[in-house]
Amino acid sequence: MSKPDKYASIAGRYARMLEEDPKRRAFFGSLFERYGARSVLDCACGTGNDLLLFHSMGYRVVGSDLSDSMLRVASKLTREHGAEILLKEADFHNLKAVHSETFDVVVCLSNSINEVEVDPVAALESMTKVLNPNGIIVIDQGQTDFTMKAPPLFAPIMNNKDLSRLFTMTYQGDIMTVNIFDFVHDEDIRNYDFSHSEFKVRIRLLKEWQRIFQSSHLTAECFGNWESEPYDMGKSRRLIMVAKRTS
Repeated sequence: MSKPDKYASIAGRYARMLEEDPKRRAFFGSLFERYGARSVLDCACGTGNDLLLFHSMGYRVVGSDLSDSMLRVASKLTREHGAEILLKEADFHNLKAVHSETFDVVVCLSNSINEVEVDPVAALESMTKVLNPNGIIVIDQGQTDFTMKAPPLFAPIMNNKDLSRLFTMTYQGDIMTVNIFDFVHDEDIRNYDFSHSEFKVRIRLLKEWQRIFQSSHLTAECFGNWESEPYDMGKSRRLIMVAKRTS
């Protein structure tokens, strides 16, 4: 029996989660150019927002995800944008079982690797197996050494004529429970449809990530924001890690 799809209830709304950030686009453009990248695998592609981003930048893109619900939304979204992007259902702990080709870049973004059921070493080893010899793995998260000194309890994510989204966070040990509250408005914003989802992620900061990379035979360059500033444990509000093989 297959595992329940925990994203089934949120997949239809998840595509609104990310609005394009010009700084984020510029970061990936500069990084991929530096490494001579031509092909990208998004191994936790969700509803496909980043697939469209990388496709629009001229890269050959493939997407995979464990959630069938997310992939159905991604398929619809990419078709609507006229983008022919191969999508596969895959667990990123075992990418080689589904992807026969290798890639210049593997991305696993927005805390996907920190979900509580994930084994990060096994996941990184799996990503390495579908990586070209000089390729890179890109991971990012919003939890940093600085922000976790006073862990945030809420974060307003989006508020426009279509959607108001609020995250609230609670903490128990190294586990962060994220509650997502969505108010989906109608056209004249007089009525709304309310929904709630909950996810748990493990908080991993720089020193733990360094141990994980070492165990995975990787070394990583770390940035503190999408403007490519080096990660600073005393002030950075994002942890972006660009990993490559140590040998």
